[in-house]
Parts: sequence; structure tokens; C-alpha cells
Amino acid sequence: MNYFKIIHKYIPPNSKIYPIYITHCHMVTQKSLKIARRLELNESSMRSIEEAAMLHDIGIIKTDTPDLHCVGKLPYLCHGPEGRAILEAEGYPKHALVAERHIGVGLRVVDIIADKSPLPHRDMTPQCVEEEIISYADLFYSKGKKKLWKAKSIDKVRRTVTKWGAHQLSVLEDWIERFEK
Repeated sequence: MNYFKIIHKYIPPNSKIYPIYITHCHMVTQKSLKIARRLELNESSMRSIEEAAMLHDIGIIKTDTPDLHCVGKLPYLCHGPEGRAILEAEGYPKHALVAERHIGVGLRVVDIIADKSPLPHRDMTPQCVEEEIISYADLFYSKGKKKLWKAKSIDKVRRTVTKWGAHQLSVLEDWIERFEK
């Protein structure tokens, strides 16, 4: 799979979002692959992680996020399901699920409904180790121009996730235990 072909179809290399997108996804991919190597995942999983991590945020182009030069109509939170739709249309259903499920530590349907989020009422939590690794790695990297290349500390990620609730923090702690040892 040539993931750059898909990226370039939706995010032209001469666009203002392109360097932000590529840098963020590269950083997430590198952290994800480092974890996968530590866990001794097989070559097929490694390849899948690389491809899905490079494509996980493709849905941002459908959002109204001026700081990222995205001029779509949807709230940023919708980039997960929008990424899923794009990648399913491109013929990559497994990568599509990563795009949808990578937000935070995942979004449970009960939380989507309780928060009145503008999202489909379905479970959007990582369901396999590859999805978990990419979701975890994504927590460490911002798309803010001044923070693109700098990973957040585990403590900073913890503080952020704590704001989302006890269940989410429990998921994060499990991932830290599994992925940082």
C-alpha cells in the first residue's frame, strides 16, 4: 500500500495543512512502531501499524479547524468517523477502524450519548492491539505548530486523560503498563 497516494489525494503537498499532518502522523507512527517492536509483533502487524498510523487523521480535512488550515464544516471531534468513511471508500476497512477509534483512549457509546457529541451512536474504542498502540501514541503528539516535534510526558498525558473520567484514565494506565515496559 502506498499511503502517500491516499494522503496526497486528500491533502495536497502544497497545502498549509500538509506539513502539520505529515509531521504529526510521522511522530505517531514512529512511537507506534517502537512499541510494536518492543512487543515483538509480527511483520504484518508492523506494516499495518505503519500504514494506519500515517492515515489515522485523514478525516481532519472534513473539519472546521482554522488553526490547522482545515475548512470543512464539521467539528474537530468528527474527524474519526470522517476518516473511517474516507478510508472505507479507498478500500482499507481495517485502517478505517483505526481512524474512527483513535480519539483519546476511544469513545464509548454511553459517553457519546451522555456528552451529546455530534457522533454516530456506536462504540469507537480500540478493539485490537494495533488500534490500541496507535491511539496511545497519538496521545503524545499535538498538531500545534510549536509542539509538533515534541512528545508530551506521560504525566502530561495522564493529566489530560484524567479530565475525561475515571474509565478513560483506567484504560490509559493499562496501556502505560503494557506499552512502556
